[in-house]
Amino acid sequence: MKSTYDTGTDAEIGRHLVEVKAGVQSIRTLRDAIINLAYRLAESPSRNALLILPGLQVSQKRLAEEQAKALRAFRPEITRRLHLVVEEGDDLRGLPAGISRSDKQRLKDVIKQETLRHGERLPRIDGYFVILKLLLLEWLKKKPPVTAKWLSETSGYSYPTVAKAISRLSDSIRRHSDRRVELRSFPRGEWARLLAVSDQVRSTVCFADVSGQPRSLESLMRRLQELNRADIAVGGVYGAKHYHPELDLVGSPRLDLTMHCPHGMRDLSFVKRLDPGLETVDGPGRPARLVVHVLRGKESFFERGSGGSLFADPVECLLDLHEARLEPQALELLNMLIGSREQTQ
Repeated sequence: MKSTYDTGTDAEIGRHLVEVKAGVQSIRTLRDAIINLAYRLAESPSRNALLILPGLQVSQKRLAEEQAKALRAFRPEITRRLHLVVEEGDDLRGLPAGISRSDKQRLKDVIKQETLRHGERLPRIDGYFVILKLLLLEWLKKKPPVTAKWLSETSGYSYPTVAKAISRLSDSIRRHSDRRVELRSFPRGEWARLLAVSDQVRSTVCFADVSGQPRSLESLMRRLQELNRADIAVGGVYGAKHYHPELDLVGSPRLDLTMHCPHGMRDLSFVKRLDPGLETVDGPGRPARLVVHVLRGKESFFERGSGGSLFADPVECLLDLHEARLEPQALELLNMLIGSREQTQ
């Protein structure tokens, strides 16, 4: 009987069968990939297999547990030839001993090719701005002070990066005796610096209609809701109206979406499902119909609206309004948020 598992691989390098699984977030996906390669190894007794896991979202503990289960489930002559490989910076951990430098470079080329095919690896950014956004959001929502550990776990950045960001914000930071921190007030200078680099920090991509028959923004929102994506939320004008229904806005020039990418990978293929007539556009050409921003960090802080739509957090919406050059409306939203905070004190 034919196996229900896909026994193909992405590449063959020397004696190694190579399978790339980028951005794995679930144990089931990891387990299926291991089983796929085990089947292939049973048919290829002279080969090794490398399961490459760039952007892995499964903890090292769970990865070790699945590897141990594979050792128990399969014969030793299979498991000793099956290697799980994860990226650590520019290095690959878990490669078998003796792999040549040229084969290692070929592996990196395959990883890049497969990553681009299934999603785009995002460029690294200064973690300071991710941590600044978290502190701003906590301050605007009048949340209690937070620990450096919380900032590290929520942002996905290391403790030294968090400590450096807090030090950089020292004039705007209130430190508590239990070592928790919070903003003293709205840091307008640092906010201006964030606005200046917002499109780079959020890896903004703009789409314009090329069909001549653009769908309405409401239609795009309905289609997005039908996709039932927990990693994409509405921002911009619609998100701002969610937080401030009285906001003085007539119509909307575009639809802003925030895409949560905690693993550093972005796949924009969903845009074609919203409207096949949308194409990426650079520079100050035709006005954008749809704009997608990336949200870094481990938590999204999305909110569910009464109609079922997900909305990006208010800091993201503020940034969207500024990028759309709706500065008066952004200032109105900011003043409302600050005013609501002061009223609760």
